[in-house]
Amino acid sequence: MKYLLSSIILISFFLPLKKYQIDLKPNKIQIQQKRDTEKLREKIDSILTSKYEKGKLNGNVLVVHKGNELFKKSYGFADADKNQKLNENFRFNIGSIYKEFPAVAIMQLKEKGALTLHDKLSKYVRDLPNWSDNISIIELLQYSSGLPKVNWGGHFSNGEMVTDQIIFNDLKAIETLEFSPGTDYLYSNYNPILLIKIVEEITQQNFTEYAQENLFNPYSLNSSKISDQFPYKDKTLMAIPFDENYEIDNYKISMPTVLFSSTVQDMYKWFKHLDSFDIISKESVKILSKEAKIGHNIQAPLGRFDWNDDLAIEHLHHGSSGNYECVVRRFKQKDLTIVILTNQKHGNVNEISQEIFELF
Repeated sequence: MKYLLSSIILISFFLPLKKYQIDLKPNKIQIQQKRDTEKLREKIDSILTSKYEKGKLNGNVLVVHKGNELFKKSYGFADADKNQKLNENFRFNIGSIYKEFPAVAIMQLKEKGALTLHDKLSKYVRDLPNWSDNISIIELLQYSSGLPKVNWGGHFSNGEMVTDQIIFNDLKAIETLEFSPGTDYLYSNYNPILLIKIVEEITQQNFTEYAQENLFNPYSLNSSKISDQFPYKDKTLMAIPFDENYEIDNYKISMPTVLFSSTVQDMYKWFKHLDSFDIISKESVKILSKEAKIGHNIQAPLGRFDWNDDLAIEHLHHGSSGNYECVVRRFKQKDLTIVILTNQKHGNVNEISQEIFELF
């Protein structure tokens, strides 16, 4: 009887384990899903390889679906001499996407009660003409301040090193605005540059330090960087911009306020944390999604951020600077993110992202 009881106990112990092991085997649905995923990767790679072979893509691409890295690959070279191939760790200047960072910093300070969006520019930035009394923070955010475009071309054509001081002197020389603040829209880099100065005045930190402590480190943007100047002093893991003839961009600038660079992984993290409302509240993200007016090529502080009632649908932002060109598209309801960062501009990153999107 004692031996019979021991046998029954042993059988009872091993039976559940055997069943558990059987359940670990992939079923037909899982096998098909794996095959579908592989086919999807092949289709994405086919699109991108074709662009690369035709000389229309030089950069890094990341596609994340439902929290998993579905596709990640580098195409082309990190420098014009073709000495080094790109890999996933290379950073690229993110062009206009950098404007999200001062905008989000402003909303962080608003949430802390350090400012209101109706505060006037002159409250925080001195030594500007009287028009600064009429421009509010919200108008800077929405590019409805009336400030003209920065004369980048004029400065670069002279071969001078463009600095924050030169741009600020240009600002002080502006006598009249293009239009009365809040009545129209004009995309100008003066707006985010002044937002950065407001953040620095309130926090008594330079913006590089503020971004590192409040925007990069807390959200594990470990590879993102604000450089001191271009051409870069430190070229470590920096993708260098060059044209279709493999000539390096030859402008000179020493303005940390605009020289933001990042990797495909960090751009994914930034967009995901934003639409998860980890960095700023949902209300703040909605404010940064609003455009100054309805029209063609009108950008919100976050580029383009579409909502369906209370649901975030798509956050899209395109950026370019010299021969850098990039786009990030985040579809929250589909849990899909497409990141394309390039260092040879072909004006086609939106088109490529759409071709990838249409595969889903």
